[in-house]
Amino acid sequence: MRAVPSKRPKARTAESVQTAYVPLLGGEDLVSPALSINPGALMFSENYEPGIVYGYRRVDGFERADGRPRPSDASYWTLNFDGGSADFAVGDIITGGTSAATGEVLVVTVTSGTWGGGNAAGKLVLFNVSGTFQDNEAITAAGGAAVANGAANERGATNDTDDSTWLQAAIEATRTDIQTVPGSGRILGAWLYSGTKYAFRNNAGGTAAVMFKSSVSGWTTVSLGRKLDFTSGGVTPIAENDVITGAVSGATATVKRVVVTSGDWAGGTAAGYFVFASQTGTFQAENLNVGASLNLATIGGDSAAQTLLPSGRYEFINKNFYGSTATRRMYGCDGVNKAFEFDGTTYCPITTGMTDDTPIHITEHKKQLFLAFRKGSVQHSAPGEPLVWDAVVGASEIATGDEITGFSLVPGGVLAVFNRNQTYLLYGSSIADWDFRQHAEDSGAIEWSIQSIGAPRYIDDRGMTSLDAVQNFGDFAASTFSQRVQPLLDAKLRDSSVTASVRVRTKDQYRVFFADGTGVIAKFRPNGTEFTRINYGIVVRCACSVEDTTGREVLLLGSDDGYVYEMDAGTSFDGEEVVGYLRLPFGHMKSPQQNKHFYKAVLDMDAPGGTVLTFTHGLNYGDPETPLGSTQDIDVQSGGGQWGSAVWSEFVWGAQVVGTAEGCIDGDGVNLGMLIRSATTYDRPHTINGVNIHYSRRGRAR
Repeated sequence: MRAVPSKRPKARTAESVQTAYVPLLGGEDLVSPALSINPGALMFSENYEPGIVYGYRRVDGFERADGRPRPSDASYWTLNFDGGSADFAVGDIITGGTSAATGEVLVVTVTSGTWGGGNAAGKLVLFNVSGTFQDNEAITAAGGAAVANGAANERGATNDTDDSTWLQAAIEATRTDIQTVPGSGRILGAWLYSGTKYAFRNNAGGTAAVMFKSSVSGWTTVSLGRKLDFTSGGVTPIAENDVITGAVSGATATVKRVVVTSGDWAGGTAAGYFVFASQTGTFQAENLNVGASLNLATIGGDSAAQTLLPSGRYEFINKNFYGSTATRRMYGCDGVNKAFEFDGTTYCPITTGMTDDTPIHITEHKKQLFLAFRKGSVQHSAPGEPLVWDAVVGASEIATGDEITGFSLVPGGVLAVFNRNQTYLLYGSSIADWDFRQHAEDSGAIEWSIQSIGAPRYIDDRGMTSLDAVQNFGDFAASTFSQRVQPLLDAKLRDSSVTASVRVRTKDQYRVFFADGTGVIAKFRPNGTEFTRINYGIVVRCACSVEDTTGREVLLLGSDDGYVYEMDAGTSFDGEEVVGYLRLPFGHMKSPQQNKHFYKAVLDMDAPGGTVLTFTHGLNYGDPETPLGSTQDIDVQSGGGQWGSAVWSEFVWGAQVVGTAEGCIDGDGVNLGMLIRSATTYDRPHTINGVNIHYSRRGRAR
């Protein structure tokens, strides 16, 4: 009898395994049918953003700011010492006796000798170092004394573990030094002007708002100076930098602003107010002299210190109305106080003549300062004169009939004025030829959502909208560009409210934040807009994008905790780990009704310095009868460089140029979904560009 061969499983050959590369692109898509959704899109995301070209990049961190060194810029230095006769302590500020260099102590290590014996030798780890320590100079602190044994070496650890530990300690010590804006309650406004950060917050009792500026020692109070009302006593004008003297009191002050609110000097009818930083003596009801020129103005009493009512919501611009390179100034309003002009020293309130002179929104258009007031009033200054609001010289008022939610400039020299449910466009250059037209009758903008990004972008009841799209499609849903995430926006607008928005020029992004602490990122690409979600773990109460004196974009936000933060800075959420999620849709490899065996998924990544990901998967749309995939931690190493094309210190020696992360699957199904999680504090952001799926085809699904 012929033997019957035993049946053995057919060995899997290399040819039976197929690979499908899925480029990650498209952002969240919450509306496309499961069978037609782009396999590189997302069903859910958090703390990832669309990559610069493609892929999904873990978001940058944010960190507190007050003018002192940024935590993300922190470094450490090692300094050997000997001849130690008095112990150093962590937190001591040491000073070089010859060099006058300084540094703050992070770690003290004694390797030989004793402090009591006057021969202690070892190593100091320092941060916040200024200057260059010299060999053999005395180094002292409040309670410590030794002699430097060599120069201080930046990042001078001899192994990776110490380097990582000391660098992280320097980052956290630098962070601890940075303080809240003094006072109580939320940050009312944050801004950057002439390279200095500014913030407004209520005082400790909540009875007044206070203006602060950043400095090397943290937030310092900005004096708002004094204000003195006057009427003219003649035809000779008093000018900026004139020293006024009380004819009776002898009190003096150097005038920094002269604001005429009615009349004029030539006719002897000028009336208004002076602003100055301080005065000597006490003015009284008297005439004012300037040098030998007598009785140039009349005052009714002493000047008054300028103060701010509490709890406004500030909005700012930086503009130059006067033409000189030295006259670019900061302008703001808050809905509670008068608008103001500030040049870094002089704070000057702007009087428009409105009964309720507390504007809520501000912009500049055609060299005129525009202010929005409650009950739908738009007012603008005289051309080139932001402090002059006299209709005789070109100021005017425009009525909109509804509450104004903001301004935005439109390409072509047009100003958009938004109500909550209407949109207007202002054509022309001045009061001589203004043409104010209704652009959309039933489409307006939600307050604090408006940003100018090519065209005005904002949120209305239908979703994220572009003004040019409204022109093409009218007051319909087709005018929105957020259809793919409309369910998300509908839920946010139903259950929460918009608190702030910001444009990010360097990333072509529009970010909008909500009262529940979450936000949405919109990335504009030539072929469409991609969306992901962000969750900073704090409520963003105000946000801005401003260029510093070098042209670098600075993104600031203020929150309820009293800190001003810089966005897109550092690797953490102000010391807290950044937890990110990407949930990919269930992909069927172009055969939705065919069973497959999935072997593994290989992620194509850029991970400077490496990172750790958590990977899991699901099959058959997450069918509960299909076993869930195991959760795997994947250690990714990449960031390698190539000779002649990489910058020193920005790549990892011995690492591969393109990173890969492999997740095992070993499961059967008609489709595959994946969930990727990252949670890091000090790793630099990584980008997941695509995924290679290894699988083989099986029979047709029943």
